[in-house]
Amino acid sequence: MRCGLFLIYQEELGSLALRLRIPSVEFARTATGSLQIRSVLGQRTYQVADLHTARIVPLAPQFPLAICTGFGDLRPLAAHLSGQVSAFAADRNLFYAEEKGGRYVFSDEPLECGTRYRLLARDIATPPTGLGVALDWKPGQKFGEWHSYEMALPLAFAASKPLLAQIEQFFGRGIRGERPQLFVVQPSPHHIEIDGTYVYPESPETILLRRSTNGKITVHTSVGSAVTEVSEVTDEWVELKGLPADGQDCTVSINGSEQVVFRVEPCGLFRPAGLVAISGDEEWELFADAPVAPAQLLCNEVKVECGGVRIAAHVLRLNDGWRQEGSHLLSAGGAAKVLYAGNFGELLPAVVVSPEMEDRQTQANLSKTTPPVALRLWVEGLVAKIFGRDGLERVRCYFSDPCRANLYRLRLIMTSSLMPYIRAAQDQERGRKG
Repeated sequence: MRCGLFLIYQEELGSLALRLRIPSVEFARTATGSLQIRSVLGQRTYQVADLHTARIVPLAPQFPLAICTGFGDLRPLAAHLSGQVSAFAADRNLFYAEEKGGRYVFSDEPLECGTRYRLLARDIATPPTGLGVALDWKPGQKFGEWHSYEMALPLAFAASKPLLAQIEQFFGRGIRGERPQLFVVQPSPHHIEIDGTYVYPESPETILLRRSTNGKITVHTSVGSAVTEVSEVTDEWVELKGLPADGQDCTVSINGSEQVVFRVEPCGLFRPAGLVAISGDEEWELFADAPVAPAQLLCNEVKVECGGVRIAAHVLRLNDGWRQEGSHLLSAGGAAKVLYAGNFGELLPAVVVSPEMEDRQTQANLSKTTPPVALRLWVEGLVAKIFGRDGLERVRCYFSDPCRANLYRLRLIMTSSLMPYIRAAQDQERGRKG
């Protein structure tokens, strides 16, 4: 968890990025010195005052990866970072393939059953016949002069001893069974750093965690044991209280295995402008469902205001059938009106809900008088797309009554990447009703 080297897949760009994270450090008032990081991308220099917040340094794959030099009181930090970047090998390097940044897997770390990894290799890597299928081996695009691959180790109960021995021989590493895992359910953080740290603007009253198996939960900060209170709700559910509010990283472990890091620090409040779609006399943000019937939307010309030429060009690269005019994207009448804009939203047909589901929603006392806000409509569309009608029904029940029973009914949705958005939409709707 304390590793500072990460390989990130930038979905919106369809490319990989390599980053070195310099942790925030508290120095004495009299501390002086500087830190230099030199790589093929150039040199970056940081003074003591620059390191009170974490810094992200872009790198490109090469060997050696970078040279870290410290002066004055920053010599120990430079030595720590040198140890991180010097672990990058000249031939093959493994990273975890997580939703955000996947941290580097050091050479003495065993692989774990049921875990996804990315391999960055100088030369083409090909698993032996039959092993590629067992690993779900997927070659990716080149990253500079390096080749990338994604794979997943089979679950322990599904893998035979000869298969595991073959995997160990191919990677030159041992394999261990699956470790217990912790999942953050609520509240959602302000944002998640590329290293997976959950950052909150202020200390939450409680944090609800779900664990995959019963185990001892411990909490530590970088300066020692924390005063955080751990409450065992059930064998599956755990609550944390008293998260330190001094900016220190707070690491939560289960059975000694580090799982998640929390941090409380000031977070800027921002609201990015959404993309606006225009069809006839109707205008709406792309986060909302179109207020135009699908047939009418198909027949009419649709214009999407992107707010800038660069944003329009970026969205255009993600979609076919649209043309760009300055900061606008246009789709002629009769053309399919489907637009994927990543974090800016999507233009999709309205979600069709069966009469049976509508009846069940009525029994759950869902409000029919007040239309849901745009963010909720956008979230419901994503839930229906990924988890189907049953998942949509569970989320709508939670929106109607966000009690703990309805939270538990979300099941796999609770640990999905949509949960922070579901929480945000629920908080926004609750604020509107209040």
